[in-house]
Amino acid sequence: MNRRELTGRALAALAGGPCGLVQVAAQPVTRFVRIGVLRFGVPGDEAQPGLTAALAAIGYDEGRNIRSEWRWAATAEVAHRHALELSALGLDLLVASATPSAVALRDANPKAPIVMAGVADPVGSGLVATLARPGGNITGVSNNLPAAVAKQAQLLRESVPGLLRIGFLGSTEDKATPLFVEHARAAAAALGLAMQPVLIGGASEFDSAVDTMARQRLQAVLVQPLFALGNAAPLANALIRQRLPAISGLRPFAAAGGLMSFGPNRAETWKRAASFIDRVLKGARPAELPVEEPTLYDLVLNLKTAKAIGMPVPPSLRQRADEVIE
Repeated sequence: MNRRELTGRALAALAGGPCGLVQVAAQPVTRFVRIGVLRFGVPGDEAQPGLTAALAAIGYDEGRNIRSEWRWAATAEVAHRHALELSALGLDLLVASATPSAVALRDANPKAPIVMAGVADPVGSGLVATLARPGGNITGVSNNLPAAVAKQAQLLRESVPGLLRIGFLGSTEDKATPLFVEHARAAAAALGLAMQPVLIGGASEFDSAVDTMARQRLQAVLVQPLFALGNAAPLANALIRQRLPAISGLRPFAAAGGLMSFGPNRAETWKRAASFIDRVLKGARPAELPVEEPTLYDLVLNLKTAKAIGMPVPPSLRQRADEVIE
C-alpha cells in the first residue's frame, strides 16, 4: 500500500470522485491578497516552503500578489492565542495545518473562510458536517491519518520479530486523539497484538513516556503524527535509547530518526491546499467545496535507526519503501 500500490486508486480519484484532486487551470491573480496560516508545530519544518511553492505554481508569488502571515503553536492554548491574532488582522482567508489549528481558528472566527491543509478527522472534530458537504466556513484537505494506523501496525508486525505488545503514543492536545486510539486498538486486535496507549501533552514528556513504555515491556510504538510536526528528534532519540522501533504518519518523523513513516505524500497535500485557497479567494464558498482525502501515500524507512536499535530489516520492506534513509 505504498505510493506505487495506490496508483489505480489515485487515478480513479483524479478522474472526479468526491474526494479526488480537483484540477484547476491557473488563471491570473488580479488583486493582492493576504492569508493567515496557523501551523501546529515549530518554524523551520517543510510546511512554509511546501505551501509557498504550491501557491507559486498557480500564480501566487509571495510579496508580489500575496502575503502570508504565519504562526506556529505547540499547544492548544498557544494555537488559540495565535488564532485570535490572525482573526484580528482582517485577512482574506485563513489556513489551518493540523486539527488543533483548525479548531482554534474556527473558535476564534466562525465566519471567516478557512482552508484545512491536512486535518486528521474533520468530521469527528466537528469542523465540517460531512466530507461531501462541509456546510460551513471550512473546507480543504483531510489527511485521513487515523485510517493509516492499520497499515502502520501491519508494517511493525512485519518488521519486528515476535511482536506481541505495541504502544500508542498520543496527544492530549488533539481532538482527533480518541479516533487514533480507536484505530490503533482495532488494528492491534486484528493482528493479535496487545495495545497500550500512553497520552502526553507535548515534547517535555517524551523521555518519561518512552521510559514508561519500556517498563511496560512494549516492543514497538505507533506515534501520533502530531508529534512529527515539530522537532521530532528528541522523541526519535528517546526511542532509539530504549531500542524501540516506531512508526508515524509523517515523513519528518523518519527523517528525524524514527524507524519508519507511512502516510500521505506531503507535496500532494500542499498542492491540494493551494487549489482550495485559490478557489476560495476567487469566490467559491467553502460550504460547497467537498473535503478531499489523500490518494498518494509514502513509506519511508530509516536504515540508520534500524542499525542503531539492532533490528534486521526484511528485504521485502526495503524494496517496498518509497524512500530509504541510509
